[in-house]
Order: sequence, then C-alpha cells, then structure tokens
Amino acid sequence: MPTATSFDALVSIVPISDPARRELTQRMRTPDRFYHRDEHPALLWQRHRSLGQDGTFHAPHLERLIASAIAFHDAILDTTRSDNEAASAALWREMAGAAGQLSPEEIDWVAVTIEATARHLEPWPAEQMLDRARIWVLDLDLTPLGECPAIFAQDTQRLRVEHMHLDAAAWNRKRLGFLAQLARAPRLFRTSVIADAFEAPAQANLRRELAGWAPVAKSG
Repeated sequence: MPTATSFDALVSIVPISDPARRELTQRMRTPDRFYHRDEHPALLWQRHRSLGQDGTFHAPHLERLIASAIAFHDAILDTTRSDNEAASAALWREMAGAAGQLSPEEIDWVAVTIEATARHLEPWPAEQMLDRARIWVLDLDLTPLGECPAIFAQDTQRLRVEHMHLDAAAWNRKRLGFLAQLARAPRLFRTSVIADAFEAPAQANLRRELAGWAPVAKSG
C-alpha cells in the first residue's frame, strides 16, 4: 500500500485516467532522471500535507488541483530544452481533458501553475484563494533550496548528472547564474509557514554556493 505522501498516493488523487496515471508514473521513473524523478513531487506533496496543517489548502476540490500541479510540473524533462514547463502543461491539458473530470477553468489553473514553475519569483497575484494556492505550489517547489547542506549538495550532484551534456564551465554558469537570480530576490518564499521553515537555511545555502563567484561578462 502506498503511504499517504508517496508519489503513488499523490497520483491517485489526480483526476486523470488509470492509463494516464501509469504513463505519468513511468515518465517520472525513467533512468535518465536523477533529481526530477518521482521522489521530488512526492517530497513536495509530503510538505503540502504537513505544512498545510491549518487546512487552508486541504479542501478536496482545491487539493486535487494542487496535487495535479505538483504531479505534472516536471512531467516532461529534456535538459537540453527551455520549454519543459510548457510541454508538461500541454501533457496535463491532454490527459485532464481526455478524463473529463474537471472544468476548463480548473484545467487551465493547473496548466498555468505548471508553467509558472519556470518563473517562481514573478509577482503573481495573491488576492483570491486560487491565487494563493498557486503561490503555495511555487513555494513548495523551492523548498529543496532550504535542505541541510549535505542534502543540498546531493541534490546539486543529481542535477549535474541530468545536465551531462554541459561541460563543467557551462554547468557552473547555468547553476550559479540561477542561484544568483534567486539571491537577488527580497525573499524566496511568500507563504509564511514555508518561509518560517525554509527561508533562513535556503539563504544560507545560496550565500555558501555563491561565495566568491562572479559571472564572466560576455565579450563582443
């Protein structure tokens, strides 16, 4: 039996057909995935379940949308491309549309949330409950930045293996450039309960990784 916070339990909540669930699970467990495999959304789901203890995002109709966004946000992974989020959202639209269990508006909310994981720190609206739920998902997706240094280093190595098409210099430019972009934000997490748990260790990890690094200006 899957645990309540396993990937299998997460996918069981997603309103798609059983064949689509099997396809998604197979995608998330292919041997070319090292960081972006099923353990990653399972971890986000576990944190959703544990940190959302006040029940704000646990209403069944809302939770299945959150589950869908978490389960699908890395469904397509090709580290040589920059459109994985858009492709993952397209796969979600196809599978959810075929299942016919959600309204077009609900399918669209999930798709936009998946696409938003390419732009975590943009000033997303926060007025409505669904707006705040999107920010909640985006915050959850960044929580691995706040792991202890040993796990953070392990995650970094797993990401490196997923990017073996890059040489060491290109990998460092890509990785440290992304971390520097995050470090320039006033804060990483906009949901207080997640910020309380992860902001300080995440900022410490960013400072440690970026210490002494400066981007090399392109010539020409």
